[in-house]
Order: sequence, then C-alpha cells, then structure tokens
Amino acid sequence: MSSRQHLFDIFNQFLRLARTAKLQYEQHLTRIDHEPALDIIADIINEENQHIEWLVTAIEDGGGTATVDHYDIATPEVFEHMVRADYDLESQIISEYELHLEEIWDPQLRSLAEVILKEALRHREEFRGLLEDFGTDELMDVG
Repeated sequence: MSSRQHLFDIFNQFLRLARTAKLQYEQHLTRIDHEPALDIIADIINEENQHIEWLVTAIEDGGGTATVDHYDIATPEVFEHMVRADYDLESQIISEYELHLEEIWDPQLRSLAEVILKEALRHREEFRGLLEDFGTDELMDVG
C-alpha cells in the first residue's frame, strides 16, 4: 500500500492537469466564435473548476498541501488546432487517472478519482465531436 504522501503526490498531479485544462480552455474560449463550441467549452471549464475545488479539498482535508502549479498550455491560433489540443489534453488526463487509479487505496479518494475520470472521458468525447463537426481530415486521427 502506498503512503498518504504518495496519494497527495498523485492528487497534486491530477490537480496540475485540472489547472492546466482550465487555463487552456479559458484561453481558447476567448479566441473562438463557433457555436456550439462556446457553450460546450464553457461547460467543461465549469466542470474543471469543480474538479480543482474537489481535488484541493481532498488534499487539504487529508493533511496535504495542494499545488498551485500547472503545465504549459497549448495556444494555437486556428480553432481546429485548439480543439485538437484540448482533445489531446483530456486524453493525457485520462491516461494519468487510469495509470494511478489502482494505487488509490483510500475509498473516498478513489471514488473522487473515478468521478473525475468519468467526466474527463465525456470531455474528450465532446472535443471529438467538435473535431468531427469542424475539423479537417488531418486532425481527425483521434484515438
């Protein structure tokens, strides 16, 4: 069984990814004018904000210190490339959750991770839908 500190490290990784997603999607939202993409991305931003709150609370309630860090965000100029970058980021988030899910021995933290993973899978599908609606052939090779 991993230590509580290891769980904090995992959840801080999740938190960094959630902060990155929020910042990247906010940046993209200010630079697009496609409907329904505006509404979809705004809803995803709201959910990322909720993920951040949940993760911070989980870490701090357990006695850990929540990170304020995030990773670099992708800021392409073209709408389709923004959506592809967002799809790729959600894919990275999903991979991280799937990679660490078995290490999360605390039932409440595991339940939280499963809820966020489920939402990340839905986010990725929403970005896939936007790519299908607005993307070009070169961007359609999504897994």
